Amino acid sequence: MAKTNVSRKAINDGILNTRTIRICSIINKLPPEITIEPAREFVDFLKGMEVVYNEYVSNGIISNKNKSFLYNEGLLNPESKLFLARYLGEVVGTISIIKHHTLPCMKLFNDEINSPEFYGRSCVEVGTLSVKKSAISDGIVFKLYMKVLIYAIFVEKVDDVFIQVKEKAADFYVKNFLFEKVSAPKINLDYQELQTTLLRADVKKVRRKIYEQKSYGPLGWIRVLCELGLLSEYKSVNDVRFMKDRYVICDKDARVYSYLCGMESGAPVAVRG
Repeated sequence: MAKTNVSRKAINDGILNTRTIRICSIINKLPPEITIEPAREFVDFLKGMEVVYNEYVSNGIISNKNKSFLYNEGLLNPESKLFLARYLGEVVGTISIIKHHTLPCMKLFNDEINSPEFYGRSCVEVGTLSVKKSAISDGIVFKLYMKVLIYAIFVEKVDDVFIQVKEKAADFYVKNFLFEKVSAPKINLDYQELQTTLLRADVKKVRRKIYEQKSYGPLGWIRVLCELGLLSEYKSVNDVRFMKDRYVICDKDARVYSYLCGMESGAPVAVRG
């Protein structure tokens, strides 16, 4: 993908980097049959959480405890959203936006999240990332992240996006996306004692640079997204139909989901995505 004056300026301003441009090129080469939309009904939700569980077990993030689903308390909040990547109708990937006054990452990184730096800011956590292994799985990972970041930046207009990642993978997110390290790694007892790092993307700063700097021209963010080949992704998430009829879990479904996760008593568990 050739760099134009707008994309060069975005790189100089720290909004993009050359790796981001390469990632967008990979996304644009994915089969058009790959779609990313919110879960629309309970069966969609369960299909997504089954993919999460299987991939987490396969990658050694959790142990196999003869269950089919991973319990994620954050997704029980009505404002949280589970997105599904589908290829020819099959669910091949998931990602979520957790929006709540208590984010899952606060269990391990409470002091960092509650630092004065983040007072009064609108924060979400992106998690529940899973993609079935295939020749195009890397591209699907990139597309999932780009989709939810575009949604968070331009539709929900949040200030900060947090993610928890394995320490070994932290540099990948810092180099390829908008994230920076917030903390030193900590041992996550919920996930096989993995060394886990908290990352943050200051998307308010990104939005302000694009909106306020006249050098980007009118509707500057549209020009940037267009040059990256992501304008169609922006249009889809900005369409009111994108979130229409999205699935919001009810008490009855929550009890069924909890039971399927091996929580017969209905008591909350510590594992969160």
